[in-house]
Amino acid sequence: MSLYKCTGRTFNAKEGLKALGFRWDGINKCWAGELPDTKLEEAKKLAMQHNFTITKNGLIVFGDEKEPPDIE
Repeated sequence: MSLYKCTGRTFNAKEGLKALGFRWDGINKCWAGELPDTKLEEAKKLAMQHNFTITKNGLIVFGDEKEPPDIE
């Protein structure tokens, strides 16, 4: 199991996130929790439906995959 965070437009997905085992983290203002890798596809479908981002260890797993700005 890995620790995931869901950020962005999660309000309408809160019941689905709860069902997957996520809990609201008021300090970081995101949904967070350990999620078995077998449940990741369900979380991705929910993120696609409600347009939010899923991260694992600070890296985007699904969601807002904008290119980082070029640093020169």
